[in-house]
Amino acid sequence: MNSALTHHNSSVIFPSVAWTVLYYETAQGDKPIETFLNALSDKARAKCLAYISRLEIDGTQLPASIASHVRVKIWELRPEWSGNEYRFFYGAVVGQRFVILHAVQKKTQKLRTGDIAIAEKRYEEIKEVLAHEDAPTVHRRAK
Repeated sequence: MNSALTHHNSSVIFPSVAWTVLYYETAQGDKPIETFLNALSDKARAKCLAYISRLEIDGTQLPASIASHVRVKIWELRPEWSGNEYRFFYGAVVGQRFVILHAVQKKTQKLRTGDIAIAEKRYEEIKEVLAHEDAPTVHRRAK
């Protein structure tokens, strides 16, 4: 269980305490959130990154049109572009940080249970990693 985290590179500093957004990374070095984002069109990716930046700036104060609670410790960002809905599942961790755990293009009215389960599993994995924070490598996301 040697998952790592990739830093969302948006260095935002405001008078209130800003949040840091990290991307989930597998023990093998796979970066599923970055892979998902890179597969989107430029405009869809820009919209999704704007939502991620809002999460970094506004933290827990995002309106329901942008973020909503899914289950227990899992929340979702809800960007949309050109009729396509995207979901970024994330959780809060110690130190004013959010970890984006899973990303999908939403194709049905309800969230798929399997997608929520992936996010929950990764959240538990990340909690374990952060308990031994000096062990994993944390990578900055390239702009």
